[in-house]
Amino acid sequence: MPQIEEIGYYIKGLWLLILGDRSGFDWLDISASGVWRSFAAFLWCLPAMAVGWAAWRLFYLEQMPQGTATGLPFIVKLFLVDVTIWIVPLVLIAILAKPLGYADLLASIIITTNWLSVPTVYAMAVPLTIRLVIPGSEGLAYLLSFLLLIANFTAIFRLIKTITGEQLLLASAISALLILPSLMLSEALPSFFGLMPIYAASLQ
Repeated sequence: MPQIEEIGYYIKGLWLLILGDRSGFDWLDISASGVWRSFAAFLWCLPAMAVGWAAWRLFYLEQMPQGTATGLPFIVKLFLVDVTIWIVPLVLIAILAKPLGYADLLASIIITTNWLSVPTVYAMAVPLTIRLVIPGSEGLAYLLSFLLLIANFTAIFRLIKTITGEQLLLASAISALLILPSLMLSEALPSFFGLMPIYAASLQ
């Protein structure tokens, strides 16, 4: 499990890569073991994800009849949603690496995008925290979430552009593989698991 100092090095490397400075690779473990170690980023993200689960639970209960149960199974479903959204784009990236000709970049892509999730998830937890602790702050929280989402997409594209050596078409394709499945899954999975208030209400 990487320690906080190591995470700091990785984030510095990511920032340099986002700025277009390939010296950022010097701050990252770009190796086979580094690929597997990068999935520890998910564990580092769990506290911030828990804030998101709390916010989703609050939104759900606000729309549902009083006494609606949201126990451990509800939280497990939210956990499964986040795991799926995290893993599926990476699987697609791996499957298409050889056909699209970026197999030699696959380790760098997986490692950097995994570690980029740490600052991203914690940043996205800020508007969710605001919504939890400040009544009537939904508008502000939605605006901040939208701005952070745009910043995240921009960071992903700039990161991938540096990794691919400024190949804009390839960078655009890889960025789309990372972003679009996540967006589609974030829309589809909550309904599938019965986590959307309207969907859940229709089952009663």
